[in-house]
Amino acid sequence: MSLDLRLALPALAVWLTAGLLIGAPTVAGAVAVTLWLVAGGCIGVLMISRLARRIEWPTAPRSRRWQTACASVLLCCAGAALVATAVAAWAPVRLPPEVRDAAGSHAPVTATLTIWSVPVAAKAFIGSGTSGRVRYKATLTQIDSRGTTAHVSSPVVVFGEAARGGTEPEIGSILQVRGTLRMTEPGDAAVALLFATETAHGVAAPPWWLQWANELRAKFATAATSLAGDGGDLLPGLAIGDTSAVSPTLDAAMKTSSLSHLTAVSEDAVINRDGLNE
Repeated sequence: MSLDLRLALPALAVWLTAGLLIGAPTVAGAVAVTLWLVAGGCIGVLMISRLARRIEWPTAPRSRRWQTACASVLLCCAGAALVATAVAAWAPVRLPPEVRDAAGSHAPVTATLTIWSVPVAAKAFIGSGTSGRVRYKATLTQIDSRGTTAHVSSPVVVFGEAARGGTEPEIGSILQVRGTLRMTEPGDAAVALLFATETAHGVAAPPWWLQWANELRAKFATAATSLAGDGGDLLPGLAIGDTSAVSPTLDAAMKTSSLSHLTAVSEDAVINRDGLNE
């Protein structure tokens, strides 16, 4: 059986374009227009070539290899153009001017957030212990800064005070918190880090279609951590991404043995790239 690699080049073009433009979204629009023009030119050349053959135009290119190459270029450009268009359209939604300006000026903001991960203990800046704060992923849905309110949809990582009584907000909860924003590197999953300066307060509980899952997660984590040994502490991280039961000692041991990628401990990668941890 022969290996068909005709789509290898278009696939490579799509992945390469996505990788480059995610790190430089400001040029995605210009790249998308250029690629669409090139793809349109390829279509025009193929149509003219086919029409010329029908009317027996003597100078019309008759090499089938040439036509295959032109079609391959068309597929590469069209696929890459689709990716570039998606990046160009989505980049302003992920990082609107209001969020960029607030992060650039380090002005205090009042943020409304929807939580999308279990809050876990944040590491201390010095040493291997925890800082007494928690971090979690969220979507920034509203930002109030300098008397201006904007509705946005930006993924962020939040560093806030641990909840009193040990009861952290659940996934899908809507919170309001005051703090400052800091931009992340282009290409990160989160567009900014939000450092809370005050205790967050709840705005709304998770919707019913998430609440049942939160209850199931809580029961599973309780049952897993009741198991003997380190396996019970690791099981929630392996199954549901809840690493709240992973102690600093166990975390360090997992990283020493290069096994931290098996659990949600790898969420530290976003913060590590910004120099907030070791």
